Amino acid sequence: MNSRRSLWHILGTEPTGDERAIKRAYAKRLKVTRPEDDPQAFQELRDAYEYALHHAPRFAEELAQSHEEFEVAAPVAVPEPVVEMPLEAQVETKLESPPAELWGIVENTIPAPPAELWGVIDTPPPPPPELWGVIEIDPAEEAASIWQACLDQLQQLGAEPALAHTLQDPALLRLDVREEFELCALRYCASENYNIDLRDAVFAALGWNGDFSYLARSHGELVRSAVQRYRADQSFMHFIDFGENYPGLDVIMSQKPPSAYARQLSDQKFTRQLRELLYTIRWHHGEMLACKLDIAQFERWEHAVFSKRYFRQTALHSAALGFALHFMLAGVVSVAGMELDNVGSKVSLFGCQALAFALLAMLALRWPAALFDQLQGFKERTDERLPALQSRPGLLQLGWIIPFMFVSLLLFAPGPAPTLRVATASALCVLALLAYAANRSLLQGLFGYAVGLSLFASIFMSGKGQSALAIGDSMMLVFCLLVLALRTANGLYGQCGWPEAMLPRLRATWVTGAAIGLAALALQPAVATVLGAMLFAWACVGMLFAPADLRWKFSWPLVLAPAIASFLLAGQVSGTQTHTMIKLGAVLALAVLYFTMLHLYRLHRLSRTQNGLS
Repeated sequence: MNSRRSLWHILGTEPTGDERAIKRAYAKRLKVTRPEDDPQAFQELRDAYEYALHHAPRFAEELAQSHEEFEVAAPVAVPEPVVEMPLEAQVETKLESPPAELWGIVENTIPAPPAELWGVIDTPPPPPPELWGVIEIDPAEEAASIWQACLDQLQQLGAEPALAHTLQDPALLRLDVREEFELCALRYCASENYNIDLRDAVFAALGWNGDFSYLARSHGELVRSAVQRYRADQSFMHFIDFGENYPGLDVIMSQKPPSAYARQLSDQKFTRQLRELLYTIRWHHGEMLACKLDIAQFERWEHAVFSKRYFRQTALHSAALGFALHFMLAGVVSVAGMELDNVGSKVSLFGCQALAFALLAMLALRWPAALFDQLQGFKERTDERLPALQSRPGLLQLGWIIPFMFVSLLLFAPGPAPTLRVATASALCVLALLAYAANRSLLQGLFGYAVGLSLFASIFMSGKGQSALAIGDSMMLVFCLLVLALRTANGLYGQCGWPEAMLPRLRATWVTGAAIGLAALALQPAVATVLGAMLFAWACVGMLFAPADLRWKFSWPLVLAPAIASFLLAGQVSGTQTHTMIKLGAVLALAVLYFTMLHLYRLHRLSRTQNGLS
């Protein structure tokens, strides 16, 4: 309570919660408390004024509460009990009370004489002493002249020096002039034609960067407009300074229609970057959109970018898919013991191309929409019933990996029937398409590499005679193996949610089994078919435990794998299809064994460089 009494003592007023009364008291005290005369007293007055103005609502609430408590606690007048007196006593009491004039009360009923009778001329009272010789000046006009002087000095001194020199004006010590000056600055910052440097200096000098609630109570629209333009400039400078981080920014800032960039919009990567940029500007830099950009033009860009579905990459993928379907059909026909003639090859090629373009165009344009809605609803229902798929996305990959392993093992059957060969080749084609569909984002940019490598391997595996595999079988088989290697390199084991603590034991078990299988393949040629099938399946399982690094810097030793496999199969009789698959199983087991040992060596080096790890 002592600090509160000293506060009102400094301001020279009674405790109050009225802001206008606090301002009047402060303005009155400013006339006798000058900073040049007594800086300490002026600072004390300024601190008291700011504190009282800031806590005025709380003071008003406390004063109102204390007033209510006082009214409740005030004593209520209780009427004295009336004592009945005899009639004679009442008459006697009335006779004994003296008249009013005996109590010292003189009733002056004589009117005062008129003023002119006394020789006095009626004149208005003189003004208070402090108003003698003072010319009243409008605070708004004085603040406007000070602000105009600041604008005049802007060209000669610059923004910050001009504003600093203006704020030293003694007239701004008056509260009413200071408020009008800040209002002039606020109107300037809220207008369109303003100097950015001066606006930033005003925000910094007047403290508007952190708090402008005082002005917002009386000038809300001006404050919103000024702050909106301030943030728009800040966002604009952010994009200018970090434009290299926002691809396509120059296209949006050019203020040209989307038709001027039709060729760039056909690129899928560029369009996706524009989508992210437009979304960022719309929802994170709305002030810049409202003040710096043409909203109608921006909306045209949004419509053009977000409605774009078919791209140049879509056409290229359609052509690649058409060729893949043609080769699949040719491989299945070759397995069936037939050959496509010249006319049949052309019909197959053009028909597969048309089918591929139609399928990818339907996927890109989402037509028919009802079918896609049903598929989306089926996916949502599946996610609700199987929530484990959300936390373990790798489990979806097992939908094509496990069938691929079983179908591939059918190729080890000695002398399969033609019907089984056709069914196996068709199943491998379907599994290759499923592997591509499930890993489209992973194969983005690597699709040509994967197809080229699988085609090269299929030529190596598709020789002549009984030992040759059909190109459809071999190409689809190698393509699925390559997709499996790329997927496991991204941590398929962890994506399936299997325990990480079991990995060292699983790797050790797999390395031991692979070594035993390769040794048995060299020592037991009689059961080479069974051992080859086991090695193939064991190699596919081993890919889950160790990532494959297909960079040439680390994968070049794999060129020795075919030679080592030929050495292990030196005692085998060639000339059968199963011999090719046995050799493929041995090569695949050697490749996975090499990548596993390479991964273990890297883990060992990492543990040696980090103290406390084994």
